[in-house]
Amino acid sequence: MKKSLKLILFLVIFIFFATGCVSVNAASKTTKTKTSTAILKIFYFKDNAKARTSLFKHPSSINVLAPQSYSIDETGALAGTIDPTILDFTQKHKIKMMPLVTNKSFSKSTAVTILSDTAKQDIAINALITEAEQQKYWGWQIDFEGMDASLKDQFSAFVKRVSDAFKSHDLVLSVAVVSQISSNPADYPNDLWNRVIGVYDYGPLASSADFISVMSYDDPDSTGPVSPYPWLKKVVDYSLKYIPANKLSLGIPLYYWKWNTTSEKLISAGGYTGIQKALKRKGTTQGYSTANQAPFIKYKVKKNHYIIWYENAKSIAKKVALIKQYKLQGFSAWVLGLENPSVYSGFK
Repeated sequence: MKKSLKLILFLVIFIFFATGCVSVNAASKTTKTKTSTAILKIFYFKDNAKARTSLFKHPSSINVLAPQSYSIDETGALAGTIDPTILDFTQKHKIKMMPLVTNKSFSKSTAVTILSDTAKQDIAINALITEAEQQKYWGWQIDFEGMDASLKDQFSAFVKRVSDAFKSHDLVLSVAVVSQISSNPADYPNDLWNRVIGVYDYGPLASSADFISVMSYDDPDSTGPVSPYPWLKKVVDYSLKYIPANKLSLGIPLYYWKWNTTSEKLISAGGYTGIQKALKRKGTTQGYSTANQAPFIKYKVKKNHYIIWYENAKSIAKKVALIKQYKLQGFSAWVLGLENPSVYSGFK
């Protein structure tokens, strides 16, 4: 299995796919999880018809909506918007709004330029504050990607500057980080540590931000489920060495992986529509892996055998139980519109 294919699919999913249970006080930098078993439910959002249907149908299941709608370019200028109908809906249903802000197109050169120039950082930070105050956002999530490990200290320093600026404006700051299971580069395939993962220094980032969303959406070594339970447990155990439990939001995938088990290749990723199509095929069988805590669908087309690993109420409930067991802040689910409708009962 070519691990580079899985990384590409991961990036494709990120770019193209599309209350009040817990609150964060930006001034005190604490989360109210010690006296409650409630968890903060964050759902990522890419504006399309399916995503809107999910949002409008399940507002009571969503504490925070996090649209991937803004970016910063090499000058520090902020670009992006959220449709007024989405803003009106979230305000009506008391759903907090925390947009993502990316380095435009996940460009490494943009990240290098911004992280190396405090004047351009000031432009970006002031723009974020102004936009948040005008649109009544709860805060922002920094979703900078495509950076290599050499930018680690610069990225941590940038997050610290953003955090310091946000404090006096009562804005909540979160950071999306790629999942880690150790600090040993050899534990990751294809030099992923140096190319993608090592830039996220969990300790300093957690110290600055109100919370961290660990993007534990896919295991780069998996030949089965998107997020096998044993691997997810490793992510949690490692993350907690550097991130306080009440600042840790665990990433949960709402999409599936489809494998050709004859060729042992990952061939696609998708949402509930693909699951429905698979279930209509003749000879389809369904099952559940207790080892991986994930459901699957198997079928055959000519000489090729396929398996789809996805999420349902049972698998989601196991992830939520893990979150509660470790008293984590909650979860960050990618992405509305792809989910199997049954997952909402698992999120309770």
